[in-house]
Amino acid sequence: MLVNGTFSYIHAFLMIIFSKFAVKHEKTITTNGKYSLFLNKINIEIMNTDKSINILDKDYIQWIKDLSSRYRRSQIKAAVKVNEEMLRFYWELGRDIVEMQAESRWGSGFLKNLSRDLKEINPEATCFSQINLLYMKNYYLLYQSYTEIVPQLGEHFTQQVAENFNGNVITQQVAEQIKQELFSVPWGHHMLLIDKCKGNPQKALFFVHQTVQN
Repeated sequence: MLVNGTFSYIHAFLMIIFSKFAVKHEKTITTNGKYSLFLNKINIEIMNTDKSINILDKDYIQWIKDLSSRYRRSQIKAAVKVNEEMLRFYWELGRDIVEMQAESRWGSGFLKNLSRDLKEINPEATCFSQINLLYMKNYYLLYQSYTEIVPQLGEHFTQQVAENFNGNVITQQVAEQIKQELFSVPWGHHMLLIDKCKGNPQKALFFVHQTVQN
C-alpha cells in the first residue's frame, strides 16, 4: 500500500507541475530551436556506406551498419552519464555555496577568488569561471524548494499533498525523481532556464520535463 501511495503521490505531484504551464508554453516548446537542437542530436542516422565497405555481402553490410548504430548509441549513453555526473557536481557545488553562506563568510569577492583557486588546482578544467560558478549557485537556488525532503507520510496523505503542495512539502522519492530529470538535461539548457525562469521553478521544471520526455 505504501508503494502504491508513493507512486500516486509522485504522479500527482508531477502532473500538477507539468500541466500548469502546458497550454501557456506549448508554442515555445515546439518552436524553441535551443531545445530541438539538442533533441535532434539524439536521433541517429547511419549513412549509406555500401560503396566504401570492403566485403560486398548484404548480410555483412547490414551487420556493419548495425554495429555502427550500436556503437553510436553507446557513445551517447556514455556522454549522457558523464553529463549527469557533472550536473550532480554543479548542483552540489551550488548547494555548498548556499548552505555554507560562503559569500557572506568570505566577502563579496568570494566567487572570483574561488574561481581562481579552483582553476589553479585544476588547470585542465574549463568549468570554473566566475560566471559559471554563479550559474551553479543559481542552479541550486532555482530548484531548492522542490528538493527539500520531509518524512514519508504514507498513502493517506497523497491527496492532501496533491492539492496543497505549492513546493512546500515533498518526499525523498519526489525530490530524487526531480533531481534525476534535472541531471538529464545539458548544462547549456539549464543556463538558459536560469536566465529565463528566475524565481519560477515550476516553469523551469516544465521545460526540463519536456526536454527529457522528448
